[in-house]
Amino acid sequence: MAVVPGLVEVASNAVLDVLVRDVRAVDEPARDGWGANVQVLARPVDVALGGCGAAAAYVLGRLGQRVRLNTNLGGDAWGQMLRGWLASAGVELRPTALAASAVHLIQLSPEGRRRSYYYTGEKVVWSATLEGELPAWYLAAGYGKVDAEDLRELEGVFARLRQAGTMVVFDPGPWFKGRVATADMRRVWGQVHTLVATEEELRQWWPAADAEVLAKELLDLGPAQVVVKRGPEGAVCGEADGGVWRLPTTPVAGANTVGAGDTFNGRLVAGLCRGEELRAATGAALQLATQAVRRGRGVLGALD
Repeated sequence: MAVVPGLVEVASNAVLDVLVRDVRAVDEPARDGWGANVQVLARPVDVALGGCGAAAAYVLGRLGQRVRLNTNLGGDAWGQMLRGWLASAGVELRPTALAASAVHLIQLSPEGRRRSYYYTGEKVVWSATLEGELPAWYLAAGYGKVDAEDLRELEGVFARLRQAGTMVVFDPGPWFKGRVATADMRRVWGQVHTLVATEEELRQWWPAADAEVLAKELLDLGPAQVVVKRGPEGAVCGEADGGVWRLPTTPVAGANTVGAGDTFNGRLVAGLCRGEELRAATGAALQLATQAVRRGRGVLGALD
């Protein structure tokens, strides 16, 4: 089956992020009744569209890209809220028959340190992407429920898509570490067109002296492109038949970084799908991710 020009499919989780700011550390044990166990908040509780799949798909849709999402949305009230945000961005959803959606409660201290509570929801069925129209670009991202079976399934999906002519982008995230063998992860990287992850995440699988060396050595494993996300230090990107570039960004002090990586991924894939050079697409992804951090509302604020 031929690929559909201009169609991007994103495969990963969808999560309702509930953000509670300025939470002080509490040493006292939990107890019944109203008293020292209750913190009165000075700032409102925010809810946001999260999940490595849903958030990146939302950004792609808001950028005017035709995008389809293969995810783990439930039919509960949280899922309906998430569906509404995705529909507002024009995201097409593969049907699911799941009951409960994933929810991530994030507590931020006044200093910006994070503590979270995460119900991961159900699994994403990666092979569903092979049903119906095949995308021109495919972004798959790890999430909290992945294991060795997910990596095996993804390897098969990547191989089928690459054979059909789809450009595969893979962000393993931190979740596969300790759940799959290093040799297996490195082998899967050879099946992808663009490998993207944070420097810390990539170093778990391939130690290197610095980010530029890391990108160069990962390109030798088979990807045509490697993008190393470096948070407030920007990014490094490189191509197998080209150079390696270090791109800076402007740090945002004391900001909420939730959704920054997904905003980055969405803009990166949008640029690549439209024919932008890797260096230009990475630079634009950095700018949009920094904007999302500055506005503090995750992907929902990135393009407002």
